[in-house]
Amino acid sequence: MASVVVCAAFAVAGIGVTRNDYAESIWSEAGWLGIVLVAGAGAWVAIRRWAPGSNEILFGIVALLIGIGWVFVTRTEPSLASEQAVAVLLGFAAFAVTLAAMRRGEGLLRRPGTFGFCAVVFAALGSFGAGTNVAGGAYEMPHQWLNLGPLSVQPYEFAKIAVILAACGLTTTAPRWLSPRIVPLRHAAGASAAAIFAWILLIVQRDLASSVVIFGAAWLPLWLDDSDTNDRMLATAPRPTRTRALGGVLATYSVGVVVLATVYDPLSAQVRYWLNPWIGVRGTAVVDASFGISAGGISGVGPGLGAPQLLHEPHSDFIYAVIAEELGILGGAALIAAYLLFVGIGAGIAQRARGTHRLLAGSAAFIVGGQALVALAGVLRILPHTVGALPFVAHGPVALIGNCIAVALILAVSDASGGQPGGPSVASVGAPTQLRMTPPGARDAPTGELHVPSPRAGRRRSTGTFVQGEPQQLPLGEP
Repeated sequence: MASVVVCAAFAVAGIGVTRNDYAESIWSEAGWLGIVLVAGAGAWVAIRRWAPGSNEILFGIVALLIGIGWVFVTRTEPSLASEQAVAVLLGFAAFAVTLAAMRRGEGLLRRPGTFGFCAVVFAALGSFGAGTNVAGGAYEMPHQWLNLGPLSVQPYEFAKIAVILAACGLTTTAPRWLSPRIVPLRHAAGASAAAIFAWILLIVQRDLASSVVIFGAAWLPLWLDDSDTNDRMLATAPRPTRTRALGGVLATYSVGVVVLATVYDPLSAQVRYWLNPWIGVRGTAVVDASFGISAGGISGVGPGLGAPQLLHEPHSDFIYAVIAEELGILGGAALIAAYLLFVGIGAGIAQRARGTHRLLAGSAAFIVGGQALVALAGVLRILPHTVGALPFVAHGPVALIGNCIAVALILAVSDASGGQPGGPSVASVGAPTQLRMTPPGARDAPTGELHVPSPRAGRRRSTGTFVQGEPQQLPLGEP
């Protein structure tokens, strides 16, 4: 069904641009559409191979968004049709690789320190191109691109995935370098580290969306973790104490963001141009987008008949304005509904999952939904405009690959937890999956979810409750 809708949209847009004196014909790019459709079919085969029990509706929504995105990127800039098609191909390839890797996904969550280090490296690489220009009343959005010869990549997109894996891993095992005194409070320690990391991104990269999404990706799984109820921990803080600590970290981060947005000129410029976009050249980009959306009306001017050449970066930052102009408020609302369905289905998958899988699915749905929220709100002037691109739709090869990896994580969790809404629930499944034993010399994890020391056969434990690896009956009244 997604393929039919995408092909129909391309055909109508192709007819529309022939009637538009300012648009280039896109019929010659039809071959790249075939590659997009083949890549989507390959991703569907990967799902049938490695996640046959996953939720099929979620992938249908993603495939529809990616296809519509390719159509409108091609319509606004036909020269980008090949690059966007290759990005779709690479994104679905990363999607398939992630599905295959998640068959052994427990091992990915045992190295929170490694993934945390990778997140710092990716964010640092993206900071080389960061910068804003607020001189002379002009405002230029910060850039997060790393130029590698003819290629330009956004390492920040990979940093989001690394942050999710690091935060989820921190709920199951403590890094070896973490102080034993900090281990019981590792949730608050991880959230505090994420807040500091997000502040540094806010200062260096000068973009609010990147900071908020990174902090939320780390804070959310630590907040949602309910492993404290498993009674398998060695020494961990009580849940009310942990909740208050995480709430305090959230409040501290929010206050820090407000202070930086007030006193730090590159950030305060974003707020000024948000409140009054008429005072600068770059600020009028949002005004132009508002005029384009208004011109679309209820039903739009028609695919291919709009004027995206009047917008700033219509194929990336303001692609939603192009869609709303040519498809109208109804088309823009349908796009928003697709993202709401994506987040809702992702949240449902997380609710039916168990343990760390719940945190992984919820966090992956959050980074996609959160990025869509800040991108749409920036175009509609609900929030200050940032550099966050609309997931799956806007042009951005690395962003598309990162979001496809996030979708693969959600579908892998969906397959492990029963997939469809009518699948097995937590109550029907019963006990969690088989616990893994602690390797020799490893440190016992506070939650005991993945690393649980097993009693050695033939030796009496200090409690006297296990002999030969079997539980023994205690006399009545004996502690």
